[in-house]
Amino acid sequence: MIQAGRGAEARSEQSLGLGGGGGAAQQRGRRAVRRAGPGAQLAGGPPQQFALSNSAAIRAEIQRFESVHPNIYAIYDLIERIEDLALQNQIREHVISIEDSFVNSQEWTLSRSVPELKVGIVGNLSSGKSALVHRYLTGTYVQEESPEGGRFKKEIVVDGQSYLLLIRDEGGPPELQFAAWVDAVVFVFSLEDEISFQTVYNYFLRLCSFRNASEVPMVLVGTQDAISAANPRVIDDSRARKLSTDLKRCTYYETCATYGLNVERVFQDVAQKVVALRKKQQLAIGPCKSLPNSPSHSAVSAASIPAVHINQICATVSNFSSTKRPFQLLPN
Repeated sequence: MIQAGRGAEARSEQSLGLGGGGGAAQQRGRRAVRRAGPGAQLAGGPPQQFALSNSAAIRAEIQRFESVHPNIYAIYDLIERIEDLALQNQIREHVISIEDSFVNSQEWTLSRSVPELKVGIVGNLSSGKSALVHRYLTGTYVQEESPEGGRFKKEIVVDGQSYLLLIRDEGGPPELQFAAWVDAVVFVFSLEDEISFQTVYNYFLRLCSFRNASEVPMVLVGTQDAISAANPRVIDDSRARKLSTDLKRCTYYETCATYGLNVERVFQDVAQKVVALRKKQQLAIGPCKSLPNSPSHSAVSAASIPAVHINQICATVSNFSSTKRPFQLLPN
């Protein structure tokens, strides 16, 4: 949490506020929902030459989503000016409660009948998943990993249709609520870290304990953001391919968030998989019935797609881009 008397600069150095002291609400701290920039770029290609259905509504929703936390940040700054520490903490707890209610709104916990694609990102703190998501949303590289993940929105176009892409970066292993919520999962590990590689399989087994794997399109990503002679690759290609086979023959990508290699392809591919699965399920249901936005429980296996690799090893970059608040997404 953010301790009494600490300024905005100190708060900005924390990601999702876990910290010491106080009650349960204070321990959660300022749980910042980071978000994509204003106007939400179209993901997945050049500007479309035709009107995209739902695009205006999606942009309005992103604008609404973006407007909340700047005001919450301002309230926290004002709280710091209160001399009475008891009153300061009381007001902070109320704001935290409001923030938690926003974070746990139905779009992150329940299904809604809107054109959404719900993608979960899982991996341990050494996986590079936060840098992967940050690169996709902002086009910049930030090295820090967010210990509690984050939740993000971006517009993406698949087969000429505009969708609101909800990205849920998990700070730990997949839980029941997460498993029920997702349309697809991206498993991330670092090619430089053995433990992150082993964690993926454990997380996959845990997900399967909550959800039939055949219902959930999956993508496996090996990140190599800082591989060099001094920091070599430890997960070879054959092991990565075997893991992708074990994960129901899912697509495997190697990415570099430092330069953006294959980052866009990961999210475009996983979105395409969700849309393709929905269309397949729609055909199974019949043309006269609408397909709900929530995950289906029919067992449909994802098609096997060849692995995609980077031919170029990323070198260590000494000067990384940074933001004042880790993972606070910047406008275009």
